[in-house]
Amino acid sequence: MIKRMVLIGVWLMAALASYSCTNEFTWEEPPKWKPSPKPDPTSYDVTMEALLDEMVSFDAATRFPEWPYTCRQESSHDRRSQTPGTPEWFANDDGWGYIRDEVNSGRAERVIFEEEGPGVITRIWVTSFQSPTTVIRFYFDGATTPSWEIPSFDVQEICASLGTEWRSTVLRKGFAQPGDTWIRGSSLYLPIPYGNGCKITLEEQDNTLVNPSRYYQINFRRYDESVAVETFSKEVLERTRDRILEVNRTLLNPSVKMSGRVVSGSRTLAPGESLVLDLPEGTRAVTQTKCSISCDDDVYAEVMDGILFTATFDGMRTVAAPMSDFSGAGPGAEAVKSWFLTADGSGSVESRWMMPYQREGSLEIRNTSETHTVQVELSARVDAYEWDSRSLYFHAARKVSPDVRIIFWNDYANGYDWNFATIEGGRGVLRGDLFSINNQTSQWPGEGDEKIWVDDEDFPSHFGTGVEDYYSFCGYFRYLYPFGGEPRLDAGNFNGFNNHYRQRSLDGIPFNSRLKFDLEMEGHEAGRADIVNTVFWYGDLETRAKGFE
Repeated sequence: MIKRMVLIGVWLMAALASYSCTNEFTWEEPPKWKPSPKPDPTSYDVTMEALLDEMVSFDAATRFPEWPYTCRQESSHDRRSQTPGTPEWFANDDGWGYIRDEVNSGRAERVIFEEEGPGVITRIWVTSFQSPTTVIRFYFDGATTPSWEIPSFDVQEICASLGTEWRSTVLRKGFAQPGDTWIRGSSLYLPIPYGNGCKITLEEQDNTLVNPSRYYQINFRRYDESVAVETFSKEVLERTRDRILEVNRTLLNPSVKMSGRVVSGSRTLAPGESLVLDLPEGTRAVTQTKCSISCDDDVYAEVMDGILFTATFDGMRTVAAPMSDFSGAGPGAEAVKSWFLTADGSGSVESRWMMPYQREGSLEIRNTSETHTVQVELSARVDAYEWDSRSLYFHAARKVSPDVRIIFWNDYANGYDWNFATIEGGRGVLRGDLFSINNQTSQWPGEGDEKIWVDDEDFPSHFGTGVEDYYSFCGYFRYLYPFGGEPRLDAGNFNGFNNHYRQRSLDGIPFNSRLKFDLEMEGHEAGRADIVNTVFWYGDLETRAKGFE
């Protein structure tokens, strides 16, 4: 990141309380990583270096993919789920879905992933129940012998063969989540590119287990055959080791220090009043937004839910969500530390969603409370932005769904898909979501699978295995990681609020005209729940989430 000039801090202290602007400085995109030795730039369109750069580039998130791809997911979902409208569509034995069994070099292996052509695996989630001796093998580019091996059903061990340093420092927490010691599940965000196909298998080495369940989700990009992708290897990892370390640190400490113009204001807002920031005109982007809300502790949750944050760009409102939800926390406005959002749980929220516009823009904080007067401060850092044919606007919207029916997980005949979100009206890339469920039962309410349909698909390209797997294990404890977390858990039996967020970097889902996101409402006990959910995406100006505020 470009370092802000030393004088900017002095200037800001002297800024007017209601509105202030620094001098505008020249903005430059952070320099790209230059590996040593540098691969022939004409050899590959997609390299590990390019993927790592994209992973932590806020600018790249604002643009439709440079090399077009479709984002897909392979999972262990119940393979009886074939036809919408039938009871089997909601079949929920999700731990035994796989492609086929085969024998390789005398080993009985179960194929869980198989792709031809160029692509990149962007996220792997597995549950780590039973048998740590289960081996995961990767076969790249049509090879009949494995090119990579994980000696455990735990993707945090992806680099175990490279030594202690890789296992303890290079990937931990940033790339490998949810943590070092949690044994119920693990997720990996280290990109795994391949030039001409990839197959992943499991081998069960504990003969005392009879057909054990293996829950997994594998998100991946499928590129056109014309795209040249450099295949994952030990040599690639060793070449990019320093860059991986740097990205890992950045993911865990995503501070933004950019030059540019700061627009800020503060005001005491009575019920119904607003604070508006008019942004500098021209082709620009908001790179950082900060908001601070001051109120009494006993009304904090209510106030944060009543502070509506909106953004309008080029004549169209693209963002509308209470600050509690825009922060990524949901009702209660607890603390969040993620890649795009940070909140301290006491009224301070920092957004790193880059928000580009071509001509003009404004941000507004509105106090929708009928009784509370609050003190608010709002600032936005604005830089120059290079608008091109791939540029998209930032969108965020919230939906409130009271008294939603939850069915018992194996009551297939009464199963149904609840629409999490439908975004339509143009191109876009899904970048994140927040799911808050106020559960009125005393059992886990998130057994249902997600189903994401892109454009004109006749079968969802993403068919999941439950809320806990979609959010990289929610339940049992609070956790905050760059791409997934649970900022609120009211009770160990899941009664009350269960708030979960997911943010997408390399696993963002592009769509050309429409994205439909359904979620089965299934739990371990039939009952009711109140749901609040928010979606974050980049899209053409006219894209909208149906039924949202």
